[in-house]
Amino acid sequence: MLPLVAGLVALCGVVIVGVIDATDLAIARTSLQSTADAAALVGAESFDPARAVFTGDALEIQLTNRGVRRAVRGYLRDVRAGVRLDAATSSDGRTAEVTVRTAWRPPILSEFLPLRIAVTATARARSVFGVPD
Repeated sequence: MLPLVAGLVALCGVVIVGVIDATDLAIARTSLQSTADAAALVGAESFDPARAVFTGDALEIQLTNRGVRRAVRGYLRDVRAGVRLDAATSSDGRTAEVTVRTAWRPPILSEFLPLRIAVTATARARSVFGVPD
C-alpha cells in the first residue's frame, strides 16, 4: 500500500509542476504578444510628418523600414529587457510589422520539460488619419 501512495504523490507532484510551468509559459507568451502589439503601434507612428500628404479627407503617411526599425528598437530598449527584435518592417509603407522573441525558462526546473523554449510574437499596426479606406 505504501509504494502505491508514494507513486501517487510523485505523480501528483509531476502534474503540479507541469501545470505551474505551462501556466507560466502561457503568461509569458501573452506578455510577449502585448509587447509586440505595442512595438507595432510605435512603428506605425514612426512616419515623418514632413512627408505626409493630404488626399481628400485623409492624411496619407509613408513609413520606411529604417524608421520603423529605429522606433521599435528604441521602444524595446526603454521598455522590455530580454526581448529581441527579429524584424521591424513596412512592406506597403502604411503598415508596420514587428516580430519579437524571447527565451522562456520554467519557474520550477523539471527533468520532464526543456530548460529553454523560444517564444516568438508578431504584430501589425497601421496609423489611419481621417476617413479610412
